Amino acid sequence: MVYSGIIWKTGYLGRGDRNQREKKEGKALVLIGLAFSFFLWGAGAKVIAEPAASGIQVVDTIEIHRPGDASSFTIPVYQVGNIRFISAGVGLEERQATYPPFPLKLVFAEESGAYVTGVSVTILDSDGKMVLEVPKDQVTGPWLFIDLPPGTYTVTGARDNQTQTQRNVRVKASETREVHLRWPKS
Repeated sequence: MVYSGIIWKTGYLGRGDRNQREKKEGKALVLIGLAFSFFLWGAGAKVIAEPAASGIQVVDTIEIHRPGDASSFTIPVYQVGNIRFISAGVGLEERQATYPPFPLKLVFAEESGAYVTGVSVTILDSDGKMVLEVPKDQVTGPWLFIDLPPGTYTVTGARDNQTQTQRNVRVKASETREVHLRWPKS
C-alpha cells in the first residue's frame, strides 16, 4: 500500500524469534506511516491509499513477429480500472503489426513529423472527470491505443513541459479514432 507517497511493507519474512521482532517492527512502521499520513492530511495533503503506479497492471501481451525472421517479442497490454491501453510504434515491426481494435489511437510527434515518446497522457470525460492518466514511463512508443467506452473526451499530452490538448474527441465502439498530438521541435 502507499500512504502519502511512501511505500510501507507490512509483511515479515523468516521464522522463530526473528518473526516476532520483524512482525513488531512491521506494525511499528505501519503505525508510524498512519500517524504521518494523518499529519499530512491535517496539513492539507492528499492521502493516497492505492497500489503503487496508479493501479496500472499488465493484463496481457501482444506478440510482434519480425518479418523474414523466426524471432518475436511482446508488448504489454496495461489496464487501469476497466480501461486497457497499449504503447507501441517503435520500429518497423511494431508499425506493421496488427493491434486490437481499440477505439482510440493517439499518435505523438513533433511538428516536423518525427515521432516522440515519453508523453504523459490525461483523458477527461465530457463532465471533466478524469477517466485515464498514463505516466510518461508507460508511453514507450509514439502510438497509444486506448480501449475507451464510447463518448466524448478531452485528451491532453504533456512532453518537455509543454502540453497539447484535443477537445471533443468523439469515440465510437465500431471504429478507431486517430488523434495526432504534435509538439514544436525540441
